[in-house]
Amino acid sequence: MKVLIVDDHALVRRGMGHVVRECFESAEVVEAGSAAEALAAMSSTEGVDLALVDVRMPDADGLELLHDMKEKWPSVPVIMLTSFDHAHYVRRALAEGAAGYMLKDATPEDLEQAINVALSGGGNVLSPRVIQTLFDSIDSGTGENGEAPHRTMGSLTQRETDILALLSEGKSNRDISRALFLSEKTVKAHLAAIFRKLGVTNRTQAAMAALSLGIGPGLRPVEWAPASGAKR
Repeated sequence: MKVLIVDDHALVRRGMGHVVRECFESAEVVEAGSAAEALAAMSSTEGVDLALVDVRMPDADGLELLHDMKEKWPSVPVIMLTSFDHAHYVRRALAEGAAGYMLKDATPEDLEQAINVALSGGGNVLSPRVIQTLFDSIDSGTGENGEAPHRTMGSLTQRETDILALLSEGKSNRDISRALFLSEKTVKAHLAAIFRKLGVTNRTQAAMAALSLGIGPGLRPVEWAPASGAKR
């Protein structure tokens, strides 16, 4: 496994590289101090299997680099590893396809788990403080530009609401299909419709939207209202 570490601080790169090699003995670590160096490393004939990228860097920031990486190498998982937990950074990173958003105070065990999940394609891993930041932003009722997000249940069918509730509990497509006696293909089709109606691009954003609507573990379900012309 080859891991690319992108950070403009040499000591931070070396420290993260040491942690990666401790967690994965066979890992080869490649360091890059800028976005340009990172893209050059990604373009090499050997390529990389996973990238750990800082958010704030002096030339192009990590979120711009993430966009470029996912555009050219969509199959390579990228985990943002930073000290900034601002909600808009997190949302943008997830929207651009980040496989995780970890803070630099994470433990080696946390980083190892995030890398394993990213490589398996099992979803997004967020640091606990990042999750709390997203919850706080929902509680404050503000969105990307300080405006209140506008989401209603009226456009979701009852079946879509049921699927969204299970998704917010961390259920996989297979789990959802078994719980609702649907095929996985049908679940995927419903999820595509849910994402479109909620204006989200991935499961993590959909789960956060579910929480903002009052759907989720330990939350009181909101009253469902069918879309115009829909049948219960």
